[in-house]
Amino acid sequence: MSKTETVATAEAAKKKPAREVLFFELETIATNGREAMFEAVKKAMKSKDIDVTPALFAKCGITSRPGAAIQAMIDDSGRNLSTGDQLATQAETAVKKFFADDAALNADLPALIKEAQSRDIEVVAISAWPKDVASALMTKLGLDALGVQLEALNSTDAIFPRADHWLRLLKQRDQDTIPLIAIVSSRNACKGALTAGATCIAVPDAHTSFEDFAGAKVVLDKLSDMKPQELIELVRRR
Repeated sequence: MSKTETVATAEAAKKKPAREVLFFELETIATNGREAMFEAVKKAMKSKDIDVTPALFAKCGITSRPGAAIQAMIDDSGRNLSTGDQLATQAETAVKKFFADDAALNADLPALIKEAQSRDIEVVAISAWPKDVASALMTKLGLDALGVQLEALNSTDAIFPRADHWLRLLKQRDQDTIPLIAIVSSRNACKGALTAGATCIAVPDAHTSFEDFAGAKVVLDKLSDMKPQELIELVRRR
């Protein structure tokens, strides 16, 4: 074996084994955060006489956090409003209050988490919010007690998670490729995960049920539409 081959072999040996990972969106899969954001944005925009209907929210509001949705709605209205940041702060405060006081865990999720873990699949929640907000929500929902890990990316991007968000998570695990399963609730999140090489489980909510989830392995009305064992068997790579 040449010196170059020896070095390459040694470097490969240092790489972590590619453990399969199941990611899910914290705010929209683990709890009903999209509906909370709809109500928060609707209330904020009412002060500017903009009626946030479900149709307008579907057009402008399928974003990671309220700020991008509010700016898109201001742009859509054609009005020159300079209070977007104030409205975003108001809406973010309302959503964080929902997380702290009213958020409840999706009752279908624990069984799937336990099934994945029983097969040595790491389970990780991905969040667009700052770590302190996302960690508090994890505790509120009981996900940390279930052994779920957290990746809080503090993103205000209109589209989240994009392909580069997923790829960043792979890089943080010091792996070029990884058997990746993603549970997503929107077309954009699904598209980003597919671009990063994931197998997708799509679970649309009331505001994204009209979207096209082409490429997803399965599209479910709710996670309990399939038994956890059957769902994991369907999507896992091994």
